[in-house]
Amino acid sequence: MKLYLCEKPSQAKDLAAVLGAQKRGDGFIQCQGDQIVTWAFGHLAEQFMPDDYDDAWKRWEIEPLPIVPKPWKMKVKKSGAKQFKVIKGLLSKADTVCISTDYDREGESIARELMALCRYTGPVTRLKLQALDDTSIRKALANPMRGDQTESLYYAGLSRARADWLVGMNLSRLYTLLGRSAGGELTLHVGRVVTPTVALVYERDKAIDNFVPSPFYEVTANILVQRGHFQAKWICPEDMADSEGRCINKGYAQQVAQASGNARGRIAKVTQKKCKESAPLPFDLTSLQQYAAKRWGMTAQHVLDTTQSLYETYKIVSYPRTESRYLPDSQHPDVPGILQSLSRTDPEFAGVCAGADVSRKGRAFDDAKVTAHHAIVPTNAVVNLGDLSEREKQIYDAIRRFYVAQFYEPYQFESTDVIAEIGGGNQQQPLQFVAKGKVPQAMGWRVLFQQQDEHDPQDEGDEKEENATLPAMSEGEGAQASSAQFMEKMTRPAPHFTEATLLAAMKNIARFVTEPQFKKILKETSGIGTSATRAGIIEGAIQRGYLIRQKRTLRSTTKAAALMMFVPKVVASPGMTAAWEQELERIELGEQTMSAFLAELERWLTKMIVKVKASGIADSAAIKSALAADKGPTHDCPTCGSEMRQRKGQYGKFWGCVSRSCNKTFDDYRGKPDFDGKKKRAKVKPKGSRAKTTAA
Repeated sequence: MKLYLCEKPSQAKDLAAVLGAQKRGDGFIQCQGDQIVTWAFGHLAEQFMPDDYDDAWKRWEIEPLPIVPKPWKMKVKKSGAKQFKVIKGLLSKADTVCISTDYDREGESIARELMALCRYTGPVTRLKLQALDDTSIRKALANPMRGDQTESLYYAGLSRARADWLVGMNLSRLYTLLGRSAGGELTLHVGRVVTPTVALVYERDKAIDNFVPSPFYEVTANILVQRGHFQAKWICPEDMADSEGRCINKGYAQQVAQASGNARGRIAKVTQKKCKESAPLPFDLTSLQQYAAKRWGMTAQHVLDTTQSLYETYKIVSYPRTESRYLPDSQHPDVPGILQSLSRTDPEFAGVCAGADVSRKGRAFDDAKVTAHHAIVPTNAVVNLGDLSEREKQIYDAIRRFYVAQFYEPYQFESTDVIAEIGGGNQQQPLQFVAKGKVPQAMGWRVLFQQQDEHDPQDEGDEKEENATLPAMSEGEGAQASSAQFMEKMTRPAPHFTEATLLAAMKNIARFVTEPQFKKILKETSGIGTSATRAGIIEGAIQRGYLIRQKRTLRSTTKAAALMMFVPKVVASPGMTAAWEQELERIELGEQTMSAFLAELERWLTKMIVKVKASGIADSAAIKSALAADKGPTHDCPTCGSEMRQRKGQYGKFWGCVSRSCNKTFDDYRGKPDFDGKKKRAKVKPKGSRAKTTAA
């Protein structure tokens, strides 16, 4: 018997349909040719907790730290016990197992954890499932991989889980106990990934709070030429400017404005060039999350959940938890079929598909740049759009447009830079004014986004290039300035993080790293976390009370400030975290071993804990002040386990869960959440009161 082990029931159902499903059993599907498909529900196994290893580790005490399991052990989750029993029985009868989970380190771990717990030692193959439509499944079945080709994915996933355990269990206990000895009551959760993410937001908020604005000055003028006029900005000389080229001499700028009014001059330089701009690449998960956050204000978790639904439930997009924005060359022949399916799904979109040139093979098709998964693209499945939620329609539309754009001509435009020299004479240097313009020549792929101008698909967060249309002019022709304006402005700090900019920071973490030894190598890595985990990292920081959402921004809390006071720079450093992620990638590639990685981590952890114990940090006045500033007591939410905080509403105080996915609320009763309804039971009618009645 051949057993296919899937990650979830929906995946198993799709695979079984292609294999020829015959009969559904309790936890499995019987298929043609003595083939059986079974499934997990994500991770059915979990790491032992400290007290599972030793009763002494149940108590939170500083002296035993660090706690390092020897040997490491795993157990079956209570919620997964029934399905585990089914899988164990099937594995005992299987002649061969085909791992059919998601093709990444977590998917590999889900399957091999179960095989290890069941002591399965037989032959193993692997399906490289990158989408769940029939065509993709058949391709994977036709080209199975050997089990040993992907075993390193499992070791990378297991290394990640054990590293998270070591850092989380030890440092959370260490800093919570130190905090309590300093008079605090809060629990400080420390994570190998979440703490550096919190540090990014905290440092940005602190920089904004400490920012001292300074004035700078601009002069603009309307420049008249033979065939029209245009607005231009004065170029400040270096000796009058700051490091950003902004004028910092008010009197000088005022003199320039006065001197340039109605002054004559000439066009000193005209630089024109014809430019082509290729379509933006299809999405990976992070770029999709950024786009949706800017365009619709969606959270990263919303985007992940929505795209996962489009992948699992409707099967109209490929695997979403990907780091790649490229496609394999082998998928180019699928283009006509996908475009036809898009037209059948949405006849109003058929015109867009008809305008595509399926013979085009742009930069998105590049085998060398495809990682474990390719970019998120539509499949050839057809769906009734009326079945999709509004959010699902928005995400699906973005994915299909970015895909179809690959088969349109480049956007063509003429870029013009002009320098006008105004005034001068009597041995004085003329004043220089600059203007930039972009004149579209052929819209190309941009016709797909003409109704979405407020969010340029090529905009990665940098300042947009000016799109002013300039009149025709030539070097040396006469010019005259008019309507010169002097403006006083103030420097601004970097803006607070939004979900989109924090995702970008986590992915491109090298920009925020100051350590030279990390900055160089981080340009080649994927940053903090992965596309699949970044949304969960942000949500975890919010649920733990370190971050809050304010409108579309993310802000750090006083609890985050307390944590940052405690943890050493190396723990909060995105450089160290990303370096660990790089080691996991090396394990995945077979260039590093799990035992060597964990041994080095254990040595580092032991050394750091010994140093912190001896530091006396809990006696610091700054630490005590930070702990005192925290927003009062917290309670665990009985629904999801996240923190609940006291809030003030229209009808008085109440308690709310910080998890956006939960949002559970309770009345306040004597300073605590009223979990048992005591407040309602305590309400009695005042003496002599009379119940009001209303007419029917």
